[in-house]
Amino acid sequence: MSDRLLGGADRLSGAWLARAFAGLSVLGLVLSVAGVAAMAIAAESIGRKTWGAYFAMERAMAIGTPVVVVFAGLSVLGGFAVVYTTGVSDGASAGRPSDD
Repeated sequence: MSDRLLGGADRLSGAWLARAFAGLSVLGLVLSVAGVAAMAIAAESIGRKTWGAYFAMERAMAIGTPVVVVFAGLSVLGGFAVVYTTGVSDGASAGRPSDD
């Protein structure tokens, strides 16, 4: 096999998948928090400070909070997966180091 084909197999390894999962979950977390924050900033600073603007902000927070909590949990799990697969992929042994 060529090196190009072997590189494709490495790309589908557990470490690569864990990093991709962690990266996507952190990206989702950042985007969802930014979306809710943008709605809150818009409701406060547009200058209309009406009940409609505040109601829209409350609706965005009511919808965004569960989404943010899910992405936060996925980010933590992704972080654990990255740490686990890094130790496994480096070939780190659980044994004691030699006294050489």
